[in-house]
Amino acid sequence: MIESIRPSEKQAKDWLREAAQGKRRLLFSSHAEQRMRQRKIGRRQVLETLGHGTISEPLHQDIRGDWRCNVTWQHAGLRVTVGAVFKLTENGEWVIIATVFEG
Repeated sequence: MIESIRPSEKQAKDWLREAAQGKRRLLFSSHAEQRMRQRKIGRRQVLETLGHGTISEPLHQDIRGDWRCNVTWQHAGLRVTVGAVFKLTENGEWVIIATVFEG
């Protein structure tokens, strides 16, 4: 079973950084992968954004009840924004990359 989980602001930042370092479960949605191809944004740019970026849209609940935030970072001359969702499964907490865009 997959549930939405609301981390604290500090937990969200920690989980994003841990996901970037390979220390937390991370999943790229098919939508995010498609947008990355369209916008020529690589996984390395996304991981740099998660690890070093600032939260540009605070933690909030979306229309599906998921807790999410946006993280932005300037990488290789490109300002990348990553939409991250926090989920809980029987295997632990996950960071899911929902979308990626410039800006």
